[in-house]
Amino acid sequence: MDVKNTRLVAFAVLVALLLVALPFYPGTFSPGHDPNSYNYKHQIEEGPTENVTGEADNVTGNLDLGEETDVEQITYEYEELSPIAQVLFKRTLNAESLTHTPAVCEEHVLICDGYYEHDLPSEFRYGAGGEDELRYSIIEFNGSQYLLRTGVLSSGAWENLHIAILVVLFRALMLLLGGAIITTTVIRLSDRWTGVNGGRYSALVGAGATFAVLGFLTPYLKIYGGIDYTSVLLTSGVIAAIGYISVQYILRTRH
Repeated sequence: MDVKNTRLVAFAVLVALLLVALPFYPGTFSPGHDPNSYNYKHQIEEGPTENVTGEADNVTGNLDLGEETDVEQITYEYEELSPIAQVLFKRTLNAESLTHTPAVCEEHVLICDGYYEHDLPSEFRYGAGGEDELRYSIIEFNGSQYLLRTGVLSSGAWENLHIAILVVLFRALMLLLGGAIITTTVIRLSDRWTGVNGGRYSALVGAGATFAVLGFLTPYLKIYGGIDYTSVLLTSGVIAAIGYISVQYILRTRH
């Protein structure tokens, strides 16, 4: 085998190893941002209300927080908030709709353009839940009070079920393509590789390499490239199909 073919086979082995290993990396073909972004919604529902002595709970309006709720426990002076809580409150206050949903990155993302979940302020409660004191905070700012709600009333996990299905499907395709490259590489190294155009083998390995790169970079393509997650998956599907067709063509030609 000449040097060129040796390098191609070595590269094919590397690509096959990546295709077999990457499905077990949580970031492969996964969104960079938490798809359940609504869990981190911040909304000012009431305010400003004058902070009058003896009327600390007037900002709650008609909201029933329960008889056992101690309003003082959910009341914060702006200056006492953690730095990140101050930032999120000010962004919510300055938003046109008094609503702000920060970008929250998945933990597998190596570089984040927003926040990781563990960076979010401990003063606020996130996720889905009912109208209770754990979802509300009274923020005293510039002599007025604001009722801040975080999280959402109900979970929308079902809306993201299709994402989980697609991730599993494409990771399975990655394993399949890796196995196909391994199979054709073994054939190439055997005496049975006769009459087959090596260009098709190169195309298969190239498709596998592109598929692996797309799978690894999927979280970052949306974060930094603005490329829609679905578009990445569609492109990856086309590449996987090309790889599968190439394998079938190679095997049929061999016979």
